[in-house]
Amino acid sequence: MSEAKLAVLTGAAGHIGRATVEKFGANGWSLVLTDMSDAVLTVAEQAGQRFGVTAVGVQANIADERGAADVAAAVDASRLPLKFLGMIAGINHAASPVDQFDMALWDQVMSVNLRANVLMMKHCVPHLRKAGGGAIATTSSWWGRAGHAYFSAYCASKAGVIALTQCAAGELAPGIRVNSVAPGNVGTPMHYDALEVEAAKRGISGEEMQKIEWAKIPLERPADPAEIAAAFHFLASPESSYLTGAVLDVNGGCGFY
Repeated sequence: MSEAKLAVLTGAAGHIGRATVEKFGANGWSLVLTDMSDAVLTVAEQAGQRFGVTAVGVQANIADERGAADVAAAVDASRLPLKFLGMIAGINHAASPVDQFDMALWDQVMSVNLRANVLMMKHCVPHLRKAGGGAIATTSSWWGRAGHAYFSAYCASKAGVIALTQCAAGELAPGIRVNSVAPGNVGTPMHYDALEVEAAKRGISGEEMQKIEWAKIPLERPADPAEIAAAFHFLASPESSYLTGAVLDVNGGCGFY
């Protein structure tokens, strides 16, 4: 029988989150899943039934101290060793000039994309230490590596995630490795909806808009959510045992030329 292992996954009701739940569940991980949506309760129930693992759903706002504490309490209640914290939850925002930015929206983006990661580390690192060490993976972005006009809050929050990842990696080594997954475009409904909105603005078809945007990607397509999930599983596994403080670009080659 394989050694018991528990993963906490945030944003588990989203498309990347659900793909990551499937990847970890299929590989025998027990799960504590959290999301602001009550759909996370169904995701957990289905994962437990499908993969025969312990899977608990926690509906919570992890950008709030009480929400993060509720997730940690579920880890405690599982009585399983926490070996991985995967932080997938995040939001973007509509294009906005920096001199007209709605500061309530700015605060929301920073809260979900950055503050929540700090709180989850604060509440889960003691459990990782108690289990003898493990791994953490954040979600940054290709757009966290450089600024992009009209997306200041998103880019700044994701740049902050990269810096946080590197700070935590230095602080928590050698027992806990901390890395980040940096996706580019991912083939979720959000991506396709954004293409449709831009196509309408330009007066072209959605298919034409796809060709324009995907031509900017060397692999000429967005990622499948399962490809992002695979990166999280790699960073949780012994196969990445000499990686910490790293940002793993999973973006089809964007940005290298």
